[in-house]
Amino acid sequence: MTDISRIPPSLSKITSKSGYSYQITPDDVLWLARSVQFEAGNYAATAWTYAQRMAMARSRSLKAMVMAHSQPINPIWRRDGSKCRPGGTYHGRDECSESRLTARDRAASLPWSQVRPEVRDVVVKFVTGKLPNPVPRAANFANAPVTQGYLSRNPESRVILRDGNWYITEDATNDWPDDFVTITGSSGKSALFFTLLAGPAMVLYLIYRRRKKLLPRLAG
Repeated sequence: MTDISRIPPSLSKITSKSGYSYQITPDDVLWLARSVQFEAGNYAATAWTYAQRMAMARSRSLKAMVMAHSQPINPIWRRDGSKCRPGGTYHGRDECSESRLTARDRAASLPWSQVRPEVRDVVVKFVTGKLPNPVPRAANFANAPVTQGYLSRNPESRVILRDGNWYITEDATNDWPDDFVTITGSSGKSALFFTLLAGPAMVLYLIYRRRKKLLPRLAG
């Protein structure tokens, strides 16, 4: 049994200028936090990319979107999943090594209380509409080698941020304005309001993150 009762009750909606609207649930928050913690990237960028991917695809479940996109928690990459089980596509290869499988076991069962404090802070700000968006229009991400391969096949995509993972647009999101997707909190204020307040701090944070050397990791 997870401890989602500890997640803040006043959760926001993901909304877009095209009329898309999705109410975030406590279960969404838990799975988002698991992904953010185990993905090798920028916490805020990861969360916002999922929101924009949700709006692009008009998805009905943030949890399902995150689980399908994030390799560390994707069921097909578990030890009994179609990629890694005996006879699976990557069985016996590094992508399905015991160390990776053990990490995925932990990622998929991590309780809210054991999410790192800095991850919880970012995720709570995101789901309550208080997290500035560092990657407008980004709707996909992966590590550098995977992204470079994707870009070679999809030259219309554009890189928005390189920070551990690479955060990129899709053809459908290239022309979106910065505020096409918003996270509207219980206060009625969107994250754009907090972006205006926290803009200088976010710039300094991104400069700091970009200077850190993060090892690339295979991402789904």
